[in-house]
Amino acid sequence: MVSGKVRGTVQYTNDLPDKPVYTFKGIPYAAPPVGDLRFRAPQPAAPWEGVRDATELGPFCPQDMSLFALIPTKLSHTITDEDCLTVNIDTPTLEGNARLPVLLWIHGGGLILGMAEQFPYTSLAAHQDAVVVTFNYRVGPFGFLSTGDDSALGNVGFLDQVQAMVWVQENIRNFGGDPDRVTIFGQSAGAASVCYHVASPLSKGLFQRAISQSGVCQTCDTFPKPLERAVMLAEELGCDTKDTSNMVACLRQKSADDIIAAHQRLFVRLADEGFTVPFPPSVDGVFLPAHPDAILEKGQVNTDFYLLGVNNHEGGFLIPSSTVPNFGQGMDDETFSVMLKTLVRNPYPVSSQDDIVAVLCKAYGYRGGQNDPQYTFTQIFGDKMFFAPTAFVAERTAGSAHVYLYENQYIPSFLSADRPDWVGCDHDDELLIVAGAAMLDVPRQDGSIMAFSEKDKKTSLDYMAYWANFARTGNPSDRTGGPADSPTVPEWPQYTPDNPAYMKLDVTSSADVGLKTEKMKLWNDVIPKLVAASGKD
Repeated sequence: MVSGKVRGTVQYTNDLPDKPVYTFKGIPYAAPPVGDLRFRAPQPAAPWEGVRDATELGPFCPQDMSLFALIPTKLSHTITDEDCLTVNIDTPTLEGNARLPVLLWIHGGGLILGMAEQFPYTSLAAHQDAVVVTFNYRVGPFGFLSTGDDSALGNVGFLDQVQAMVWVQENIRNFGGDPDRVTIFGQSAGAASVCYHVASPLSKGLFQRAISQSGVCQTCDTFPKPLERAVMLAEELGCDTKDTSNMVACLRQKSADDIIAAHQRLFVRLADEGFTVPFPPSVDGVFLPAHPDAILEKGQVNTDFYLLGVNNHEGGFLIPSSTVPNFGQGMDDETFSVMLKTLVRNPYPVSSQDDIVAVLCKAYGYRGGQNDPQYTFTQIFGDKMFFAPTAFVAERTAGSAHVYLYENQYIPSFLSADRPDWVGCDHDDELLIVAGAAMLDVPRQDGSIMAFSEKDKKTSLDYMAYWANFARTGNPSDRTGGPADSPTVPEWPQYTPDNPAYMKLDVTSSADVGLKTEKMKLWNDVIPKLVAASGKD
Protein backbone atom coordinates (compact mmCIF):
# COMPACT_ATOMS: atom_id res chain seq x y z
CA MET A 1 0.00 0.00 0.00
CA VAL A 2 1.20 3.54 -0.73
CA SER A 3 1.06 4.80 2.87
CA GLY A 4 2.16 1.69 4.76
CA LYS A 5 1.17 -1.76 5.99
CA VAL A 6 -2.13 -2.55 7.78
CA ARG A 7 -3.49 -5.36 9.93
CA GLY A 8 -7.16 -6.33 9.58
CA THR A 9 -9.52 -9.06 10.69
CA VAL A 10 -11.37 -12.01 9.15
CA GLN A 11 -15.18 -12.03 9.10
CA TYR A 12 -17.80 -14.56 7.98
CA THR A 13 -21.46 -14.42 7.04
CA ASN A 14 -23.92 -16.68 8.84
CA ASP A 15 -24.63 -18.70 5.69
CA LEU A 16 -21.06 -19.02 4.34
CA PRO A 17 -19.03 -20.11 7.38
CA ASP A 18 -16.20 -21.45 5.22
CA LYS A 19 -15.72 -18.32 3.08
CA PRO A 20 -13.58 -15.69 4.80
CA VAL A 21 -13.90 -11.98 4.14
CA TYR A 22 -10.83 -9.92 4.99
CA THR A 23 -11.84 -6.65 6.63
CA PHE A 24 -9.74 -3.52 7.12
CA LYS A 25 -11.11 -0.45 8.88
CA GLY A 26 -10.10 3.10 9.65
CA ILE A 27 -7.32 3.51 7.06
CA PRO A 28 -6.57 7.20 6.39
CA TYR A 29 -7.09 8.24 2.77
CA ALA A 30 -6.34 11.93 3.42
CA ALA A 31 -4.62 14.11 5.99
CA PRO A 32 -6.74 15.19 8.98
CA PRO A 33 -8.70 18.28 7.79
CA VAL A 34 -8.07 20.24 10.98
CA GLY A 35 -6.71 23.70 11.82
CA ASP A 36 -5.85 25.56 8.64
CA LEU A 37 -7.10 22.61 6.54
CA ARG A 38 -10.69 23.05 7.79
CA PHE A 39 -12.89 24.06 4.79
CA ARG A 40 -10.00 23.27 2.41
CA ALA A 41 -9.59 20.54 -0.19
CA PRO A 42 -8.23 17.26 1.24
CA GLN A 43 -4.50 16.60 1.23
CA PRO A 44 -2.86 13.17 0.81
CA ALA A 45 -2.46 11.05 3.94
CA ALA A 46 0.99 10.92 5.49
CA PRO A 47 2.74 7.53 5.36
CA TRP A 48 3.38 5.55 8.54
CA GLU A 49 6.03 3.10 9.62
CA GLY A 50 5.42 -0.39 10.90
CA VAL A 51 2.00 -2.08 10.76
CA ARG A 52 -1.07 0.06 11.37
CA ASP A 53 -3.96 -1.52 13.28
CA ALA A 54 -7.01 -1.53 10.97
CA THR A 55 -9.43 -3.56 13.06
CA GLU A 56 -11.75 -0.77 14.31
CA LEU A 57 -13.79 1.90 12.57
CA GLY A 58 -12.38 5.40 12.87
CA PRO A 59 -14.38 8.36 14.21
CA PHE A 60 -17.30 9.69 12.18
CA CYS A 61 -17.09 13.22 10.80
CA PRO A 62 -18.67 15.94 13.03
CA GLN A 63 -22.48 15.97 12.86
CA ASP A 64 -25.60 15.91 15.02
CA MET A 65 -25.60 12.29 16.19
CA SER A 66 -29.05 12.60 17.83
CA LEU A 67 -30.63 12.23 14.38
CA PHE A 68 -29.62 8.57 14.30
CA ALA A 69 -32.41 7.78 16.73
CA LEU A 70 -34.58 7.54 13.58
CA ILE A 71 -32.75 4.54 12.08
CA PRO A 72 -33.53 0.92 13.02
CA THR A 73 -29.94 -0.29 13.43
CA LYS A 74 -27.51 0.36 16.27
CA LEU A 75 -24.27 2.10 15.32
CA SER A 76 -20.94 0.52 16.24
CA HIS A 77 -20.02 3.74 18.07
CA THR A 78 -20.98 7.43 18.21
CA ILE A 79 -17.51 9.02 18.32
CA THR A 80 -17.02 12.04 16.06
CA ASP A 81 -13.84 13.93 15.23
CA GLU A 82 -12.60 16.13 12.41
CA ASP A 83 -9.83 13.58 11.86
CA CYS A 84 -12.35 11.32 10.14
CA LEU A 85 -11.22 10.79 6.54
CA THR A 86 -10.77 7.02 6.54
CA VAL A 87 -11.69 4.07 4.32
CA ASN A 88 -12.82 0.54 5.14
CA ILE A 89 -12.44 -2.50 2.89
CA ASP A 90 -14.22 -5.87 2.72
CA THR A 91 -12.58 -8.31 0.32
CA PRO A 92 -12.85 -12.08 -0.28
CA THR A 93 -9.17 -12.32 -1.31
CA LEU A 94 -5.80 -10.70 -0.72
CA GLU A 95 -4.29 -11.90 -4.00
CA GLY A 96 -2.92 -8.88 -5.79
CA ASN A 97 -3.71 -10.28 -9.24
CA ALA A 98 -7.31 -11.27 -8.47
CA ARG A 99 -8.66 -8.10 -10.14
CA LEU A 100 -12.13 -8.39 -8.64
CA PRO A 101 -14.78 -5.73 -9.33
CA VAL A 102 -14.77 -2.87 -6.82
CA LEU A 103 -17.91 -1.29 -5.37
CA LEU A 104 -17.17 2.06 -3.71
CA TRP A 105 -20.01 3.07 -1.38
CA ILE A 106 -20.95 6.74 -0.81
CA HIS A 107 -23.22 7.08 2.22
CA GLY A 108 -26.36 9.18 2.37
CA GLY A 109 -27.64 11.58 5.01
CA GLY A 110 -28.64 14.78 3.23
CA LEU A 111 -24.99 15.89 3.11
CA ILE A 112 -25.42 16.81 6.79
CA LEU A 113 -24.87 13.43 8.47
CA GLY A 114 -23.86 9.84 7.86
CA MET A 115 -20.85 7.57 8.03
CA ALA A 116 -19.00 4.94 6.04
CA GLU A 117 -20.51 1.94 7.78
CA GLN A 118 -23.98 2.15 9.23
CA PHE A 119 -23.83 -1.62 8.67
CA PRO A 120 -21.11 -3.87 7.15
CA TYR A 121 -20.88 -5.08 3.56
CA THR A 122 -19.43 -8.48 4.44
CA SER A 123 -22.23 -10.34 2.62
CA LEU A 124 -21.87 -8.44 -0.65
CA ALA A 125 -18.13 -9.21 -0.68
CA ALA A 126 -18.62 -12.87 0.24
CA HIS A 127 -21.58 -13.74 -1.98
CA GLN A 128 -20.48 -11.84 -5.08
CA ASP A 129 -16.67 -12.06 -4.98
CA ALA A 130 -16.42 -8.28 -4.97
CA VAL A 131 -14.27 -5.79 -3.10
CA VAL A 132 -16.42 -3.29 -1.21
CA VAL A 133 -14.95 0.02 -0.04
CA THR A 134 -16.70 2.50 2.27
CA PHE A 135 -15.45 5.83 3.58
CA ASN A 136 -16.30 8.92 5.61
CA TYR A 137 -16.45 12.36 4.02
CA ARG A 138 -17.05 15.79 5.54
CA VAL A 139 -20.71 16.81 5.87
CA GLY A 140 -22.66 19.93 6.85
CA PRO A 141 -20.65 23.17 7.04
CA PHE A 142 -17.38 21.23 7.30
CA GLY A 143 -18.04 19.75 3.87
CA PHE A 144 -20.08 22.35 2.01
CA LEU A 145 -19.64 25.84 3.48
CA SER A 146 -18.67 28.23 0.69
CA THR A 147 -17.90 31.94 0.50
CA GLY A 148 -17.94 31.83 -3.28
CA ASP A 149 -14.26 32.78 -3.44
CA ASP A 150 -10.86 31.37 -2.51
CA SER A 151 -11.47 31.87 1.22
CA ALA A 152 -13.69 28.77 1.20
CA LEU A 153 -14.41 27.48 -2.27
CA GLY A 154 -16.95 24.91 -1.08
CA ASN A 155 -17.83 21.33 -2.05
CA VAL A 156 -14.89 19.93 -0.08
CA GLY A 157 -17.12 17.01 0.92
CA PHE A 158 -17.26 16.11 -2.77
CA LEU A 159 -13.50 16.63 -3.01
CA ASP A 160 -13.10 14.16 -0.12
CA GLN A 161 -15.04 11.67 -2.23
CA VAL A 162 -12.72 12.33 -5.18
CA GLN A 163 -9.72 11.77 -2.91
CA ALA A 164 -11.21 8.45 -1.76
CA MET A 165 -11.51 7.43 -5.44
CA VAL A 166 -7.87 8.40 -5.99
CA TRP A 167 -6.92 6.26 -2.97
CA VAL A 168 -8.76 3.31 -4.53
CA GLN A 169 -6.92 3.77 -7.81
CA GLU A 170 -3.57 3.75 -6.00
CA ASN A 171 -4.19 0.97 -3.49
CA ILE A 172 -7.03 -1.38 -4.34
CA ARG A 173 -4.85 -3.95 -6.14
CA ASN A 174 -3.35 -4.76 -2.75
CA PHE A 175 -6.81 -5.89 -1.63
CA GLY A 176 -7.63 -7.99 -4.70
CA GLY A 177 -9.51 -5.23 -6.52
CA ASP A 178 -9.37 -4.06 -10.12
CA PRO A 179 -8.84 -0.27 -10.42
CA ASP A 180 -10.23 -0.48 -13.96
CA ARG A 181 -13.57 -1.88 -12.75
CA VAL A 182 -14.69 0.55 -10.07
CA THR A 183 -18.40 1.18 -9.55
CA ILE A 184 -19.39 4.08 -7.34
CA PHE A 185 -22.74 3.49 -5.66
CA GLY A 186 -24.66 5.47 -3.11
CA GLN A 187 -28.07 6.12 -1.62
CA SER A 188 -30.00 9.38 -1.08
CA ALA A 189 -27.36 12.13 -0.71
CA GLY A 190 -24.81 9.45 -1.60
CA ALA A 191 -26.80 8.74 -4.77
CA ALA A 192 -26.85 12.49 -5.48
CA SER A 193 -23.09 12.51 -4.93
CA VAL A 194 -22.75 9.74 -7.52
CA CYS A 195 -24.71 11.91 -9.97
CA TYR A 196 -22.40 14.86 -9.29
CA HIS A 197 -19.37 12.65 -10.00
CA VAL A 198 -20.98 11.50 -13.24
CA ALA A 199 -20.99 15.21 -14.19
CA SER A 200 -17.79 16.57 -12.60
CA PRO A 201 -14.60 16.86 -14.68
CA LEU A 202 -12.52 16.14 -11.54
CA SER A 203 -14.00 12.64 -11.26
CA LYS A 204 -13.39 11.59 -14.86
CA GLY A 205 -11.41 8.36 -15.15
CA LEU A 206 -11.67 7.49 -11.45
CA PHE A 207 -14.59 5.06 -11.90
CA GLN A 208 -16.20 3.10 -14.73
CA ARG A 209 -19.81 2.55 -13.64
CA ALA A 210 -22.29 4.31 -11.37
CA ILE A 211 -25.36 3.41 -9.29
CA SER A 212 -27.73 5.97 -7.75
CA GLN A 213 -30.22 4.56 -5.24
CA SER A 214 -32.99 7.05 -4.40
CA GLY A 215 -31.35 10.30 -5.42
CA VAL A 216 -29.68 12.28 -8.19
CA CYS A 217 -28.12 15.74 -8.45
CA GLN A 218 -31.43 17.61 -8.09
CA THR A 219 -32.21 15.72 -4.88
CA CYS A 220 -29.37 17.71 -3.27
CA ASP A 221 -29.51 20.66 -5.63
CA THR A 222 -27.04 23.53 -5.76
CA PHE A 223 -27.66 26.85 -3.98
CA PRO A 224 -26.85 30.00 -5.97
CA LYS A 225 -25.90 32.25 -3.03
CA PRO A 226 -23.64 30.20 -0.74
CA LEU A 227 -22.01 33.27 0.83
CA GLU A 228 -25.36 34.17 2.44
CA ARG A 229 -25.34 30.89 4.38
CA ALA A 230 -21.67 31.24 5.37
CA VAL A 231 -22.43 34.71 6.75
CA MET A 232 -25.39 33.32 8.73
CA LEU A 233 -23.16 30.71 10.35
CA ALA A 234 -20.49 33.31 11.12
CA GLU A 235 -23.11 35.56 12.72
CA GLU A 236 -24.27 32.70 14.92
CA LEU A 237 -20.68 32.24 16.09
CA GLY A 238 -19.83 35.91 16.60
CA CYS A 239 -17.41 36.25 13.67
CA ASP A 240 -17.01 39.50 11.77
CA THR A 241 -18.48 39.11 8.27
CA LYS A 242 -17.10 42.15 6.43
CA ASP A 243 -14.18 40.25 4.85
CA THR A 244 -14.48 36.61 3.79
CA SER A 245 -10.84 35.78 4.55
CA ASN A 246 -11.09 37.06 8.12
CA MET A 247 -14.52 35.48 8.53
CA VAL A 248 -13.27 32.03 7.54
CA ALA A 249 -10.17 32.46 9.72
CA CYS A 250 -12.50 33.16 12.65
CA LEU A 251 -14.60 30.07 11.83
CA ARG A 252 -11.43 27.96 11.83
CA GLN A 253 -10.87 29.00 15.45
CA LYS A 254 -14.26 27.73 16.62
CA SER A 255 -14.68 24.25 18.06
CA ALA A 256 -16.39 21.57 16.00
CA ASP A 257 -19.10 21.29 18.68
CA ASP A 258 -19.83 25.03 18.47
CA ILE A 259 -20.12 24.85 14.68
CA ILE A 260 -22.49 21.87 14.86
CA ALA A 261 -24.65 23.70 17.44
CA ALA A 262 -24.76 26.82 15.25
CA HIS A 263 -25.58 24.66 12.22
CA GLN A 264 -28.59 23.27 14.07
CA ARG A 265 -29.78 26.79 14.85
CA LEU A 266 -29.65 27.60 11.14
CA PHE A 267 -32.22 24.90 10.47
CA VAL A 268 -34.64 26.86 12.65
CA ARG A 269 -33.83 30.15 10.89
CA LEU A 270 -34.31 28.52 7.48
CA ALA A 271 -37.49 26.59 8.32
CA ASP A 272 -39.55 28.65 5.88
CA GLU A 273 -37.12 28.11 2.99
CA GLY A 274 -38.58 24.75 2.01
CA PHE A 275 -37.12 21.27 2.41
CA THR A 276 -33.46 22.22 2.24
CA VAL A 277 -30.25 22.12 4.25
CA PRO A 278 -28.18 25.15 5.28
CA PHE A 279 -25.15 24.17 3.18
CA PRO A 280 -26.04 22.54 -0.16
CA PRO A 281 -23.54 22.06 -2.98
CA SER A 282 -22.62 25.10 -5.08
CA VAL A 283 -21.27 25.78 -8.55
CA ASP A 284 -17.62 26.43 -7.67
CA GLY A 285 -15.93 26.50 -11.07
CA VAL A 286 -13.65 23.60 -10.11
CA PHE A 287 -15.49 20.45 -9.04
CA LEU A 288 -18.65 21.85 -10.60
CA PRO A 289 -17.99 24.24 -13.51
CA ALA A 290 -21.72 24.62 -14.20
CA HIS A 291 -25.04 23.38 -12.85
CA PRO A 292 -25.11 19.58 -13.23
CA ASP A 293 -28.30 19.72 -15.31
CA ALA A 294 -26.48 21.84 -17.88
CA ILE A 295 -23.54 19.42 -17.93
CA LEU A 296 -25.77 16.37 -18.35
CA GLU A 297 -27.83 18.12 -21.05
CA LYS A 298 -24.63 18.33 -23.12
CA GLY A 299 -24.02 14.61 -22.72
CA GLN A 300 -20.85 15.20 -20.73
CA VAL A 301 -21.03 12.11 -18.51
CA ASN A 302 -18.14 10.24 -16.90
CA THR A 303 -19.52 6.74 -17.31
CA ASP A 304 -20.78 4.44 -20.05
CA PHE A 305 -23.02 2.55 -17.60
CA TYR A 306 -25.49 4.10 -15.16
CA LEU A 307 -28.00 2.22 -12.98
CA LEU A 308 -30.46 4.36 -11.02
CA GLY A 309 -33.87 4.18 -9.43
CA VAL A 310 -36.27 4.81 -6.59
CA ASN A 311 -38.37 3.06 -3.98
CA ASN A 312 -42.09 3.15 -4.76
CA HIS A 313 -43.04 5.30 -1.74
CA GLU A 314 -39.99 7.54 -1.24
CA GLY A 315 -41.96 10.14 0.69
CA GLY A 316 -43.81 7.55 2.74
CA PHE A 317 -42.67 7.99 6.31
CA LEU A 318 -38.96 8.32 7.13
CA ILE A 319 -38.28 11.80 5.74
CA PRO A 320 -41.67 13.44 6.54
CA SER A 321 -41.59 12.06 10.09
CA SER A 322 -38.29 13.84 10.69
CA THR A 323 -39.80 17.16 9.52
CA VAL A 324 -43.57 17.18 10.15
CA PRO A 325 -44.68 17.04 13.83
CA ASN A 326 -46.67 13.89 14.68
CA PHE A 327 -46.46 12.64 11.12
CA GLY A 328 -48.25 9.34 10.64
CA GLN A 329 -51.03 10.30 13.03
CA GLY A 330 -53.07 12.09 10.39
CA MET A 331 -52.91 15.46 8.64
CA ASP A 332 -55.60 18.11 8.44
CA ASP A 333 -56.21 20.38 5.44
CA GLU A 334 -54.43 23.35 7.01
CA THR A 335 -51.25 21.35 7.66
CA PHE A 336 -51.41 19.89 4.16
CA SER A 337 -51.64 23.38 2.66
CA VAL A 338 -48.73 24.67 4.75
CA MET A 339 -46.53 21.67 3.95
CA LEU A 340 -47.30 21.77 0.23
CA LYS A 341 -46.50 25.49 0.02
CA THR A 342 -43.27 24.84 1.92
CA LEU A 343 -42.38 22.05 -0.49
CA VAL A 344 -42.74 24.19 -3.62
CA ARG A 345 -40.94 27.17 -2.04
CA ASN A 346 -37.67 25.53 -3.02
CA PRO A 347 -36.75 26.04 -5.87
CA TYR A 348 -39.78 27.66 -7.50
CA PRO A 349 -40.17 31.47 -7.62
CA VAL A 350 -42.86 33.22 -5.57
CA SER A 351 -44.62 34.35 -8.72
CA SER A 352 -45.53 30.77 -9.70
CA GLN A 353 -45.97 29.01 -6.35
CA ASP A 354 -49.75 29.40 -6.03
CA ASP A 355 -50.26 28.16 -9.59
CA ILE A 356 -48.01 25.16 -8.92
CA VAL A 357 -49.95 24.27 -5.77
CA ALA A 358 -53.22 24.41 -7.71
CA VAL A 359 -51.83 22.22 -10.50
CA LEU A 360 -50.52 19.68 -7.99
CA CYS A 361 -53.80 19.47 -6.06
CA LYS A 362 -55.66 18.76 -9.29
CA ALA A 363 -53.13 16.26 -10.62
CA TYR A 364 -52.97 14.28 -7.37
CA GLY A 365 -56.73 14.37 -6.76
CA TYR A 366 -56.64 16.48 -3.60
CA ARG A 367 -59.81 18.28 -2.59
CA GLY A 368 -60.25 20.12 0.70
CA GLY A 369 -62.31 18.27 3.26
CA GLN A 370 -60.89 14.83 2.56
CA ASN A 371 -60.57 12.64 5.62
CA ASP A 372 -56.78 12.61 5.60
CA PRO A 373 -54.56 14.24 2.96
CA GLN A 374 -51.28 12.97 4.39
CA TYR A 375 -51.01 10.07 1.90
CA THR A 376 -51.45 12.54 -0.96
CA PHE A 377 -48.67 14.69 0.51
CA THR A 378 -46.31 11.71 0.67
CA GLN A 379 -46.91 10.99 -3.03
CA ILE A 380 -46.29 14.60 -4.05
CA PHE A 381 -43.18 14.80 -1.86
CA GLY A 382 -41.69 11.58 -3.22
CA ASP A 383 -42.35 12.48 -6.82
CA LYS A 384 -40.82 15.97 -6.51
CA MET A 385 -37.73 14.97 -4.53
CA PHE A 386 -36.93 11.59 -6.05
CA PHE A 387 -39.04 10.24 -8.92
CA ALA A 388 -39.01 13.31 -11.20
CA PRO A 389 -35.30 14.11 -10.78
CA THR A 390 -34.43 10.45 -11.39
CA ALA A 391 -36.54 10.35 -14.55
CA PHE A 392 -34.89 13.59 -15.70
CA VAL A 393 -31.36 12.25 -15.23
CA ALA A 394 -32.19 8.88 -16.81
CA GLU A 395 -33.47 10.61 -19.94
CA ARG A 396 -30.54 13.06 -20.11
CA THR A 397 -27.82 10.41 -19.69
CA ALA A 398 -29.34 7.69 -21.89
CA GLY A 399 -27.86 9.26 -25.02
CA SER A 400 -24.32 8.88 -23.67
CA ALA A 401 -24.50 5.80 -21.42
CA HIS A 402 -26.22 2.45 -21.05
CA VAL A 403 -28.93 3.30 -18.51
CA TYR A 404 -30.82 0.84 -16.32
CA LEU A 405 -33.80 2.19 -14.34
CA TYR A 406 -35.69 0.60 -11.44
CA GLU A 407 -38.57 1.04 -9.02
CA ASN A 408 -38.11 -1.00 -5.86
CA GLN A 409 -41.32 -2.56 -4.54
CA TYR A 410 -40.00 -4.72 -1.72
CA ILE A 411 -40.91 -3.86 1.89
CA PRO A 412 -38.51 -5.68 4.24
CA SER A 413 -40.21 -7.72 6.94
CA PHE A 414 -38.04 -6.20 9.66
CA LEU A 415 -39.31 -2.66 8.94
CA SER A 416 -43.03 -3.07 8.31
CA ALA A 417 -43.98 -3.06 12.01
CA ASP A 418 -42.25 0.26 12.70
CA ARG A 419 -44.61 2.52 10.72
CA PRO A 420 -48.23 2.89 9.48
CA ASP A 421 -49.52 0.06 7.28
CA TRP A 422 -50.30 2.42 4.37
CA VAL A 423 -46.58 3.11 3.82
CA GLY A 424 -45.12 1.33 0.80
CA CYS A 425 -41.43 0.82 0.04
CA ASP A 426 -40.06 3.88 1.81
CA HIS A 427 -36.82 5.84 1.57
CA ASP A 428 -33.92 3.73 2.93
CA ASP A 429 -35.85 0.46 2.68
CA GLU A 430 -33.39 -1.14 0.24
CA LEU A 431 -30.24 -0.40 2.23
CA LEU A 432 -30.01 -3.54 4.33
CA ILE A 433 -31.27 -5.67 1.44
CA VAL A 434 -28.58 -4.48 -1.00
CA ALA A 435 -25.93 -4.85 1.72
CA GLY A 436 -26.90 -8.46 2.42
CA ALA A 437 -27.61 -7.79 6.08
CA ALA A 438 -30.04 -10.72 6.21
CA MET A 439 -27.01 -13.02 6.31
CA LEU A 440 -25.45 -11.21 9.29
CA ASP A 441 -26.25 -10.50 12.93
CA VAL A 442 -27.41 -6.88 12.83
CA PRO A 443 -28.23 -5.22 16.17
CA ARG A 444 -31.29 -3.05 16.59
CA GLN A 445 -31.26 0.17 18.59
CA ASP A 446 -32.26 -1.78 21.70
CA GLY A 447 -29.41 -4.27 21.23
CA SER A 448 -31.57 -7.16 20.04
CA ILE A 449 -30.65 -8.90 16.80
CA MET A 450 -32.81 -8.17 13.75
CA ALA A 451 -34.93 -11.06 12.55
CA PHE A 452 -34.97 -11.59 8.78
CA SER A 453 -37.52 -13.63 6.82
CA GLU A 454 -36.73 -16.11 4.05
CA LYS A 455 -38.15 -13.56 1.59
CA ASP A 456 -35.71 -10.97 2.93
CA LYS A 457 -32.82 -13.35 2.31
CA LYS A 458 -33.96 -14.37 -1.18
CA THR A 459 -34.56 -10.76 -2.20
CA SER A 460 -31.19 -9.74 -0.80
CA LEU A 461 -29.36 -12.42 -2.78
CA ASP A 462 -31.09 -11.26 -5.98
CA TYR A 463 -30.40 -7.56 -5.41
CA MET A 464 -26.75 -8.23 -4.58
CA ALA A 465 -26.50 -10.24 -7.80
CA TYR A 466 -27.97 -7.39 -9.87
CA TRP A 467 -25.61 -4.84 -8.33
CA ALA A 468 -22.50 -7.03 -8.64
CA ASN A 469 -23.35 -8.17 -12.19
CA PHE A 470 -23.55 -4.52 -13.15
CA ALA A 471 -20.21 -3.81 -11.45
CA ARG A 472 -18.57 -6.69 -13.34
CA THR A 473 -20.08 -6.30 -16.81
CA GLY A 474 -22.17 -3.13 -17.03
CA ASN A 475 -25.32 -5.25 -17.38
CA PRO A 476 -27.25 -6.13 -14.18
CA SER A 477 -28.53 -9.40 -15.67
CA ASP A 478 -25.19 -10.69 -17.01
CA ARG A 479 -23.62 -13.25 -14.63
CA THR A 480 -20.41 -13.54 -16.68
CA GLY A 481 -17.41 -13.81 -14.39
CA GLY A 482 -19.54 -14.09 -11.26
CA PRO A 483 -19.61 -16.84 -8.63
CA ALA A 484 -21.10 -20.15 -9.74
CA ASP A 485 -23.73 -20.01 -7.00
CA SER A 486 -24.89 -16.46 -7.81
CA PRO A 487 -28.63 -16.52 -8.54
CA THR A 488 -29.93 -16.25 -12.09
CA VAL A 489 -32.08 -13.12 -12.04
CA PRO A 490 -34.85 -11.97 -14.43
CA GLU A 491 -33.66 -10.02 -17.47
CA TRP A 492 -33.36 -6.27 -16.84
CA PRO A 493 -33.95 -4.30 -20.07
CA GLN A 494 -31.97 -1.18 -20.91
CA TYR A 495 -33.75 2.18 -20.61
CA THR A 496 -33.89 4.49 -23.62
CA PRO A 497 -36.04 7.60 -24.18
CA ASP A 498 -37.85 5.76 -26.99
CA ASN A 499 -38.37 2.67 -24.84
CA PRO A 500 -38.38 3.83 -21.19
CA ALA A 501 -38.14 0.34 -19.72
CA TYR A 502 -37.55 -0.17 -16.02
CA MET A 503 -37.30 -3.04 -13.56
CA LYS A 504 -39.85 -3.49 -10.81
CA LEU A 505 -37.56 -4.95 -8.17
CA ASP A 506 -39.25 -7.33 -5.75
CA VAL A 507 -39.10 -10.88 -4.40
CA THR A 508 -39.67 -11.83 -8.01
CA SER A 509 -38.66 -8.90 -10.22
CA SER A 510 -40.29 -8.05 -13.54
CA ALA A 511 -39.83 -5.51 -16.32
CA ASP A 512 -42.26 -2.75 -17.25
CA VAL A 513 -42.33 0.35 -19.43
CA GLY A 514 -43.12 3.96 -18.51
CA LEU A 515 -42.46 4.78 -14.85
CA LYS A 516 -45.19 7.21 -13.71
CA THR A 517 -45.18 8.76 -17.16
CA GLU A 518 -47.89 11.38 -16.61
CA LYS A 519 -46.58 12.51 -13.22
CA MET A 520 -43.05 12.76 -14.59
CA LYS A 521 -44.32 14.92 -17.47
CA LEU A 522 -46.04 17.14 -14.90
CA TRP A 523 -42.85 17.75 -12.92
CA ASN A 524 -40.31 17.81 -15.75
CA ASP A 525 -42.33 19.56 -18.47
CA VAL A 526 -45.60 21.17 -17.34
CA ILE A 527 -44.32 22.86 -14.16
CA PRO A 528 -41.10 24.23 -15.77
CA LYS A 529 -43.25 25.75 -18.54
CA LEU A 530 -45.57 27.22 -15.93
CA VAL A 531 -42.58 28.77 -14.14
CA ALA A 532 -41.24 30.19 -17.43
CA ALA A 533 -44.64 31.70 -18.20
CA SER A 534 -44.62 33.44 -14.82
CA GLY A 535 -41.68 35.53 -15.97
CA LYS A 536 -38.91 33.85 -13.96
CA ASP A 537 -36.89 30.66 -14.37
